Amino acid sequence: MRNICLMIIAFSSLGAGITWAQDGASQDKSSVDEIISRGSIQTDPAMSAFRAGDYATAEIEFEKNAFCALRAERNFVSGIETARDSSITSNLTADAVSVPQPVGGLGGASVVEAAPAPTAQFNSSSFKNKDSETKRTCDDRGFQLYMMGLSQLKLGKTKAAKKSLQRAANMRKNLYDAHFRLSLLEYQDGDIEKAKKQFKKLQKLESSYKFGEANKEIKAQIVFLKKLLG
Repeated sequence: MRNICLMIIAFSSLGAGITWAQDGASQDKSSVDEIISRGSIQTDPAMSAFRAGDYATAEIEFEKNAFCALRAERNFVSGIETARDSSITSNLTADAVSVPQPVGGLGGASVVEAAPAPTAQFNSSSFKNKDSETKRTCDDRGFQLYMMGLSQLKLGKTKAAKKSLQRAANMRKNLYDAHFRLSLLEYQDGDIEKAKKQFKKLQKLESSYKFGEANKEIKAQIVFLKKLLG
C-alpha cells in the first residue's frame, strides 16, 4: 500500500495549511494536494508560538488552554447548579415561614401563595475572556484540542495528534478539517474502513458550508479523499 508523508506548510491568523504527498512505486513524481483550514481567530501565547514555528511550546500552551476551558466549563455548570439549589432553598424557606392568608367569604376560603424567589441567570460569556497575546484562552475547548493536534502533527507525533483531533471532532461537530486529517491518518495507518468512516462524516458536513472559502476547502477535501480511498 502507498505510504503518505505529512507536511504542514502554511499557517495564517485564521488557520493552518497542510500538504499531503503520496509516493507510489509506479509514479514518476509525487502528487500533492494542499488544503487550507480556517478556525477561530485567536491571539494568545499558544497561537503566537504556533505562528512562530515553535510547535513544542504551542502543543503545551494549547493543552493548557484546553484544560483552562474545561475548568471554565465546570465552573459554569457548578454556578448554574448552585444558583438552582439556592433558588429551591429560598422557595422552601419562604413557604415555611409564610402563613397563607385566607381570602374570600365564609362560603369558601382560598389562599394566596408566596411568590417564588428569582433565579440567577448565567450565559457562556460569563467565563470567556478577550483575545490577548499574554492572556490564556479559556474557551472553545474543541478548537484548542484541534490546534494541539496540528502542533503534534508538526512535531511528528501522529498517534498523539490522532487522539487530539478525535477529541476535538467529538466536541466541535463542525470541525470538518479534523475529520479530513483523521481520514488521512487512518489511511496512513492502513485502516481503510476507519478512513472511510471519517470521510463519510466529512461528507455530511458539506451541507453546512454552502458559501465562501470554507465551501471550497471542504469540496477540495472531499475530492481528494474520493481519489485516495476509491
